[in-house]
Amino acid sequence: MSRKFSFTVPYAVPVEDLHRALTDDKVWQARFADAETATLDLSHPEGEGTIRIHMTEKASEDKIPSVVSKVLKSQLTLARTDNWQALIGEVAKGTFEGETTGIGTEMSGTYEMRSTAEGSEIEVVGTVQVKVPVVGGAIEPLAEQLHHRVLNSERTFVEEWVAAQATA
Repeated sequence: MSRKFSFTVPYAVPVEDLHRALTDDKVWQARFADAETATLDLSHPEGEGTIRIHMTEKASEDKIPSVVSKVLKSQLTLARTDNWQALIGEVAKGTFEGETTGIGTEMSGTYEMRSTAEGSEIEVVGTVQVKVPVVGGAIEPLAEQLHHRVLNSERTFVEEWVAAQATA
Protein backbone atom coordinates (compact mmCIF):
# COMPACT_ATOMS: atom_id res chain seq x y z
CA MET A 1 0.00 0.00 0.00
CA SER A 2 1.24 3.50 -0.68
CA ARG A 3 0.56 6.86 0.93
CA LYS A 4 -0.28 9.97 -1.08
CA PHE A 5 0.92 13.36 0.07
CA SER A 6 0.99 16.99 -1.01
CA PHE A 7 2.38 20.19 0.42
CA THR A 8 3.58 23.59 -0.73
CA VAL A 9 6.96 25.18 -0.05
CA PRO A 10 6.76 29.00 -0.18
CA TYR A 11 9.76 31.06 -1.30
CA ALA A 12 10.36 34.77 -0.70
CA VAL A 13 12.07 35.20 -4.09
CA PRO A 14 10.62 35.78 -7.57
CA VAL A 15 9.93 32.65 -9.60
CA GLU A 16 12.57 33.61 -12.20
CA ASP A 17 15.27 33.80 -9.49
CA LEU A 18 14.10 30.54 -7.91
CA HIS A 19 14.18 28.70 -11.22
CA ARG A 20 17.57 30.16 -12.14
CA ALA A 21 18.97 29.01 -8.78
CA LEU A 22 17.48 25.51 -8.87
CA THR A 23 18.85 24.89 -12.37
CA ASP A 24 22.33 26.26 -11.58
CA ASP A 25 25.06 23.67 -10.93
CA LYS A 26 26.88 26.11 -8.62
CA VAL A 27 23.94 26.18 -6.19
CA TRP A 28 23.89 22.40 -5.84
CA GLN A 29 27.68 22.14 -5.61
CA ALA A 30 27.67 24.72 -2.81
CA ARG A 31 24.76 22.98 -1.09
CA PHE A 32 26.64 19.66 -1.02
CA ALA A 33 30.15 21.05 -0.48
CA ASP A 34 30.32 19.99 3.19
CA ALA A 35 28.24 16.82 2.92
CA GLU A 36 30.84 14.15 3.65
CA THR A 37 28.58 11.13 3.04
CA ALA A 38 26.73 12.51 0.02
CA THR A 39 27.17 12.26 -3.73
CA LEU A 40 25.87 14.62 -6.37
CA ASP A 41 25.45 14.14 -10.11
CA LEU A 42 24.22 17.07 -12.20
CA SER A 43 23.23 17.10 -15.87
CA HIS A 44 21.10 19.12 -18.28
CA PRO A 45 19.52 16.52 -20.57
CA GLU A 46 16.82 18.89 -21.82
CA GLY A 47 19.21 21.79 -22.41
CA GLU A 48 19.63 25.22 -20.88
CA GLY A 49 17.16 26.14 -18.14
CA THR A 50 16.64 22.50 -17.15
CA ILE A 51 18.45 20.20 -14.75
CA ARG A 52 18.63 16.63 -13.51
CA ILE A 53 19.92 16.41 -9.93
CA HIS A 54 20.77 12.97 -8.59
CA MET A 55 21.86 12.93 -4.97
CA THR A 56 22.58 10.21 -2.44
CA GLU A 57 23.38 10.40 1.23
CA LYS A 58 24.15 7.88 3.93
CA ALA A 59 21.94 8.48 6.95
CA SER A 60 23.68 9.05 10.25
CA GLU A 61 22.64 6.32 12.69
CA ASP A 62 21.73 8.85 15.39
CA LYS A 63 19.22 10.49 12.98
CA ILE A 64 17.32 7.29 12.17
CA PRO A 65 14.00 6.87 14.04
CA SER A 66 13.84 3.73 16.17
CA VAL A 67 10.91 2.26 14.20
CA VAL A 68 13.16 2.41 11.11
CA SER A 69 16.38 1.17 12.73
CA LYS A 70 14.56 -1.93 14.01
CA VAL A 71 13.84 -3.11 10.45
CA LEU A 72 17.02 -1.94 8.68
CA LYS A 73 18.83 -4.68 6.80
CA SER A 74 21.96 -2.61 6.07
CA GLN A 75 23.25 0.98 5.99
CA LEU A 76 20.40 3.39 5.24
CA THR A 77 21.22 5.33 2.08
CA LEU A 78 18.80 7.83 0.65
CA ALA A 79 18.74 8.55 -3.09
CA ARG A 80 16.72 11.28 -4.79
CA THR A 81 16.54 12.45 -8.39
CA ASP A 82 14.89 15.75 -9.27
CA ASN A 83 14.21 16.82 -12.83
CA TRP A 84 13.28 20.43 -13.59
CA GLN A 85 11.97 21.63 -16.93
CA ALA A 86 12.34 25.12 -18.39
CA LEU A 87 10.39 28.04 -16.96
CA ILE A 88 7.47 28.81 -19.28
CA GLY A 89 5.85 32.09 -18.39
CA GLU A 90 5.72 31.92 -14.60
CA VAL A 91 5.52 28.11 -14.27
CA ALA A 92 8.10 25.32 -14.29
CA LYS A 93 7.29 21.66 -13.82
CA GLY A 94 9.44 18.97 -12.36
CA THR A 95 9.46 15.40 -11.13
CA PHE A 96 11.15 13.58 -8.29
CA GLU A 97 11.97 9.98 -7.49
CA GLY A 98 13.47 8.67 -4.30
CA GLU A 99 14.46 5.35 -2.83
CA THR A 100 16.44 3.92 0.02
CA THR A 101 18.74 1.01 0.56
CA GLY A 102 18.57 -0.83 3.84
CA ILE A 103 14.79 -0.68 3.78
CA GLY A 104 12.51 -0.92 0.74
CA THR A 105 11.19 2.59 0.23
CA GLU A 106 10.07 4.27 -2.98
CA MET A 107 8.84 7.83 -3.45
CA SER A 108 7.81 9.66 -6.61
CA GLY A 109 5.83 12.66 -7.68
CA THR A 110 5.69 16.05 -9.31
CA TYR A 111 6.74 19.60 -8.60
CA GLU A 112 5.09 22.75 -9.89
CA MET A 113 6.97 26.00 -9.38
CA ARG A 114 4.91 29.15 -9.81
CA SER A 115 4.79 32.83 -9.03
CA THR A 116 2.88 34.16 -6.00
CA ALA A 117 2.18 37.63 -4.63
CA GLU A 118 4.88 37.03 -1.97
CA GLY A 119 7.45 35.56 -4.37
CA SER A 120 7.02 31.98 -5.54
CA GLU A 121 6.17 28.47 -4.38
CA ILE A 122 6.69 24.85 -5.23
CA GLU A 123 3.71 22.55 -4.97
CA VAL A 124 4.76 18.97 -4.23
CA VAL A 125 2.43 16.02 -4.96
CA GLY A 126 3.58 12.45 -4.58
CA THR A 127 3.33 8.97 -3.17
CA VAL A 128 5.56 7.01 -0.84
CA GLN A 129 5.61 3.27 -0.25
CA VAL A 130 7.59 1.40 2.40
CA LYS A 131 7.76 -2.30 1.65
CA VAL A 132 8.07 -3.61 5.19
CA PRO A 133 5.32 -5.82 6.63
CA VAL A 134 3.47 -4.47 9.68
CA VAL A 135 5.49 -1.24 10.21
CA GLY A 136 5.64 0.07 6.62
CA GLY A 137 2.52 2.17 7.18
CA ALA A 138 4.12 3.74 10.26
CA ILE A 139 7.30 4.60 8.35
CA GLU A 140 5.60 6.18 5.29
CA PRO A 141 4.61 9.39 7.14
CA LEU A 142 8.21 9.68 8.39
CA ALA A 143 9.50 9.48 4.81
CA GLU A 144 7.04 12.20 3.75
CA GLN A 145 8.10 14.40 6.69
CA LEU A 146 11.77 13.91 5.79
CA HIS A 147 11.12 15.02 2.19
CA HIS A 148 9.26 18.08 3.49
CA ARG A 149 12.11 18.96 5.88
CA VAL A 150 14.72 18.56 3.14
CA LEU A 151 12.80 20.83 0.77
CA ASN A 152 12.39 23.44 3.52
CA SER A 153 16.13 23.28 4.17
CA GLU A 154 16.77 23.71 0.45
CA ARG A 155 14.41 26.72 0.50
CA THR A 156 16.50 28.41 3.19
CA PHE A 157 19.71 27.69 1.29
CA VAL A 158 18.33 28.94 -2.04
CA GLU A 159 16.86 32.12 -0.55
CA GLU A 160 20.22 32.92 1.05
CA TRP A 161 22.02 32.11 -2.23
CA VAL A 162 19.73 34.41 -4.23
CA ALA A 163 20.16 37.23 -1.67
CA ALA A 164 23.96 36.82 -1.78
CA GLN A 165 23.95 36.96 -5.61
CA ALA A 166 21.89 40.16 -5.52
CA THR A 167 24.50 41.88 -3.32
CA ALA A 168 27.54 40.47 -5.13
